[in-house]
Amino acid sequence: MRKGPHPLPVHLGIAAANMKGIQDYASNFPASLTQSDAVQMVRGIKLYQEHPFTPKELPLESIWQDGGTSVKRPIMAQDHRVEGDGCPLLIVPSLINKANILDISEEQSMLRWFNMHGIDAYMLDWGDFSNDQENEIEMEALVQEKLSNSIQAVSKHTGKKVDVAGYCMGGVLLLASYSYAQDHIRRMVLLASPWDFKIGASSLARNVRIWSPTVLPIVKERGYLPAEWVQALFASLDPKGSAQKFIKFVSTDQRSSEAELFVSVEDWLNDGIDLPGNIAQHCIQDWFVDNKPALGQWYVAGRKVDLGDIKSDVLIIASKKDMLVPYDCALSVKNSLCSARVSVITPSCGHIGLIVGRQAKDTVWQPMLDWLKK
Repeated sequence: MRKGPHPLPVHLGIAAANMKGIQDYASNFPASLTQSDAVQMVRGIKLYQEHPFTPKELPLESIWQDGGTSVKRPIMAQDHRVEGDGCPLLIVPSLINKANILDISEEQSMLRWFNMHGIDAYMLDWGDFSNDQENEIEMEALVQEKLSNSIQAVSKHTGKKVDVAGYCMGGVLLLASYSYAQDHIRRMVLLASPWDFKIGASSLARNVRIWSPTVLPIVKERGYLPAEWVQALFASLDPKGSAQKFIKFVSTDQRSSEAELFVSVEDWLNDGIDLPGNIAQHCIQDWFVDNKPALGQWYVAGRKVDLGDIKSDVLIIASKKDMLVPYDCALSVKNSLCSARVSVITPSCGHIGLIVGRQAKDTVWQPMLDWLKK
């Protein structure tokens, strides 16, 4: 039986806060549900926990490795892979969760879809930095060594320049790595990647700033940011959405591919990674609190991250339905890309829906493919 969704008390609290007996509290709750909905939410959580489906890992081959970090290419039947003559694509995920969201299932794998449409696609798997050798890794090593070297590895492996796509904080890290790997990069895609952390109505950025004075000292003491703390933060941003997805799951055919995808994504969400202390402190302080990227004050390894140096084509994907990285926040990087040729697409998907949603192929993957092939 699954123990998620994490943190379980938060999700059950959302339901409990709306049940009969504490309605005075529920009347002030931003995502107040009917008692029936609260009961259905708990039913949905139980159905998820007891669901018999076990997601399988799809076959991958590693073409480069540095410690726990690796670059992987999907192993596919020859009749499923369409060879193209363009540049390879390296997709860079966030650090908060595992990379397998890019390869979640045969039907909904972004990684395999691009390979089936003539793009030689690879994904960066950051791995687990909790081991003794890497738990003290800093932003400098992450950008200069891990990320930059992974781009160069794909370029060396294929003999071509590389198109790079960064998802969420993966995009922010790509921007910092550009000056170290620019000779190997052709085009760049920023997929729901934040830049100005104080623009618009970002609940995530606001809550992290409120959270930071309490969390930063504990992170420094422990040496890492626990995955469950991040998951609790995300769940608190959209209590209504957290409830509704489990309510909807109750009415889903439990034997369907839709149910299996739900289970796969929830398993991924609940299998988070503890963030190394140095990286967590850097992101919280330099990004969310001080907003250094947007102010032109962000330095990595003593070198200013100056987006004016980027002269390649850049595609920004910003969704108006993204609650984690709102449209204004994702689009804000455009102002700093003063020397680049910038294109923008604006799908209507949630943050995770951009990668695994039912509309992702038509509204995100296909426009991204068309742009890469131009």
